[in-house]
Amino acid sequence: MDGYLKASVGEEGSEPLQFNAPSGIAISPITGQVYIADEDNHRIQVLNPDLTFSHSFGSQGSANGQFQSPYDIAIDSQGLVYVADQDNDRIQKFSPDGKFVGQFGTEGFGPGQLDGPVSIAIDTAATGLVYVSEDGNNRISVFTSDGVFVSSFGDDLDSASLTFDKDGFLYVCDYSNDKIHKY
Repeated sequence: MDGYLKASVGEEGSEPLQFNAPSGIAISPITGQVYIADEDNHRIQVLNPDLTFSHSFGSQGSANGQFQSPYDIAIDSQGLVYVADQDNDRIQKFSPDGKFVGQFGTEGFGPGQLDGPVSIAIDTAATGLVYVSEDGNNRISVFTSDGVFVSSFGDDLDSASLTFDKDGFLYVCDYSNDKIHKY
């Protein structure tokens, strides 16, 4: 990577290749397609590797497959797409073509409940576990890929972004505490 811009697409709007607060991005390890959480359009846009429009899925609402501010996105090693549906306080899971597969998390503060999920990362190098940072609960909750709650950690952690390295270490941006953590 040489730091030079190779391509740029998009403008403000709600048509294909138009965005309204794009907030999360992930690349499919299988197809190379680019998935974008288009937050204020309440949808996911999917672009081909050459950045041409492929398809989109989702609409505003709280039913299965609908979003209320999809904020971040992650893709597992099988190509399944996980979306942090921030204002619906849940994680939704989709096939690569956007068909609803399932969801997990309910609004609340207890184990397995979510309050404002803002970032999502999957440990594809080792366990396949799904890590979700929550703005409202100030913690990271951990789930299996089927949505079974495993644990939570990081009380008073204002995590803005999560990512894994190739060795399975989790890196966390701690927004309000001005720190980067490695787990």
